Amino acid sequence: MSENLRKKVLSFIRAFKIPLIYLILSTIWIFTSDSFVENITTDPRELTKLQTIKGWIFVFASTLVLYFLIKRDRDKIEQSLSIEKSAREQAELMKKKIAEEQEKTKMIIEHASEGIFIADEKGQYVDVNPIGCRMLGYSKEELLKKNLRELIFYDETSLPLALDKLIEGETVTIERKLIRKDGSFLHAEIVAKMLPDKRFQGLVRDISERKHAEDILKQSEERFRAFFSSDVIGTFYGDIFGNVFSANDEFLRILELTKEDFDKEKIRIQDFTPEEFHNQDEENILLAKNHGSCQPYEKQFISKSGKRVWVLVGFVIVGKEKEEILGYVLDLTKLKEAEENYKRLYTENEELLQRLQLHLERIPLAYLILDSDFKIKFFNPEAEKIFGYKNAEVRGKDPYDFLIPESSKPLVDEKKKRWRLGDMNANGINENVTKDGKIILCEWYNTPILDEDGNLIEVISMGIDVTEREKSKEELLKSEQKLRALATHLQSVREEERATIARELHDELGQILTSIKMNLMMMTKQVLQDDESFDKMIFENEINSMNEMIEHSVRRLKKLISELRPEVLDNLGLIPAVEWLLEQFITRSGVKVNFKAETKNLSLPKDKQLNVYRIVQESLTNALRHSRATEINLTIFETGNFLKITIQDNGKGFNPDLLDPLHSIGITGMKERALSFGAELNIHSSSGNGTTVLLSVPLNNN
Repeated sequence: MSENLRKKVLSFIRAFKIPLIYLILSTIWIFTSDSFVENITTDPRELTKLQTIKGWIFVFASTLVLYFLIKRDRDKIEQSLSIEKSAREQAELMKKKIAEEQEKTKMIIEHASEGIFIADEKGQYVDVNPIGCRMLGYSKEELLKKNLRELIFYDETSLPLALDKLIEGETVTIERKLIRKDGSFLHAEIVAKMLPDKRFQGLVRDISERKHAEDILKQSEERFRAFFSSDVIGTFYGDIFGNVFSANDEFLRILELTKEDFDKEKIRIQDFTPEEFHNQDEENILLAKNHGSCQPYEKQFISKSGKRVWVLVGFVIVGKEKEEILGYVLDLTKLKEAEENYKRLYTENEELLQRLQLHLERIPLAYLILDSDFKIKFFNPEAEKIFGYKNAEVRGKDPYDFLIPESSKPLVDEKKKRWRLGDMNANGINENVTKDGKIILCEWYNTPILDEDGNLIEVISMGIDVTEREKSKEELLKSEQKLRALATHLQSVREEERATIARELHDELGQILTSIKMNLMMMTKQVLQDDESFDKMIFENEINSMNEMIEHSVRRLKKLISELRPEVLDNLGLIPAVEWLLEQFITRSGVKVNFKAETKNLSLPKDKQLNVYRIVQESLTNALRHSRATEINLTIFETGNFLKITIQDNGKGFNPDLLDPLHSIGITGMKERALSFGAELNIHSSSGNGTTVLLSVPLNNN
């Protein structure tokens, strides 16, 4: 029977229960009450009365029965409704709590520090948190289209995924390589389990740094094993009390021991050390206990045959208790023999070296000696003076790392190749860097020294600082270029002035003179005709017209002469001439000029006044033509033995460092003019802040 049908049957039975009880009780009452009444009497009247009483009793009893049955069912219904209401409230509360927990879980997943991946039974991703997306470089939408098997790297060393354990409900932890979107690998630790809904959840932790550290540790261990097992240097493992637990073949060779000797008896360092070195060993052990290791030191061992052997010993303290030692021993026998030979050679060559040292210290050139690897062996005092480094600072270093700037490295690389070939002409000039970061130019003469087989032994380099010399050449070249450009400019200006004068004479004076000539010819013709109709008024008008043209010509000629050399400068002096120049400038340009003169009586020669006038004139022209100024402040005042002229505009300004000398002939001409009479001209400007011209003129004749 289905659940719905069963519920309907139970509901029907519950609804039919009260009528059924009422039917049963009524039937029982009718049969029993009738029998009881018939036994009491057979009189019809009595029977009728008894039947009536029986009926009221039945009504009253059935009413009570129905009341209690209905009341009981109602109490059950109310109780059920109360239980149902409470259950609904509990359900709503549980839903709210579940929603809050889901929200918390979602927030935890979204902000987790590790990647969280959820896949269905087929391995298709159904959810992933942002950290997981960032780990693999995919967006969430891209990952939800992929299967987990697509992102796991497989090779012959890969462990199985252990899906059977996951299906059995176990939590599986495994390390695998995951494939990022860009094709690179991510070393990850995956903690996976199966969820109740048959989906797989994986917690992915990036262990790339840990794997890298493990690889480094593994490589370090391998290198240590290789070092300990090598016979290049003696190595041993022991304790601070002198006991040796293991050693390599070189250590045994130094002490003339065999592995059988080592296995048979206990080896102690003190047994092979002369008594005079015991204190030294104890001091270094104490030092190593405090600092973790000791500096290598020389001592002697006594070998099994009794021979004394000079060795270099060093060790480090290891172990939790700091009582274990890892040590190395270097046989110095050959080195000591070499030291004896060296002492002998040193004694023989000491005098020669002293003479050479004196020569190198006094030579006025930077003198460097480089070894076959181009490391500095010697750096003389002149080199110290030029570059700022001491010999001790640079010895053993490659000048390529601190003396050669990037701009010169290609040139030096090419020279190095030539030195290895023995080229004696691999010289030249290149940039160098001093200790304080200054770039200088040095001229180098290099001598490579080769051995009998043609291999480079060392390079002797002699250099001289030619920065000032090359700078002087460059300045001289620039000066020549400026002078040529200035001469060209002056010639051009001269030709322009000539063309202007010719144009003025032709356009103004030429036309006026032609007009006067034509009037005179007409008047002459009328006089020669001896015409009685000759009108005297016409002649007067013509004469007046010619007078006006002549006066206009005179004014125009005076103006032209004033532009070439203002008369007011010769007649009244510099200040009135500047005032006249400003009036002409304001009329012509419309630019506002604020003029302030704090001196009246100038004792300047005429030539100086003319030069000052021309500089002011050129400054005004530049402010109008190039700066696009709308206001200019001009101040003339005396201070001490100098006349100061300041011309400041509010124009667009310019960057003096970016000014091309060949395209700033006007400024060059102003500076040359100032220098010609002992004045000093300075120009200050910056983009967007206008330009200020400062002219300082000495008042004395010197």
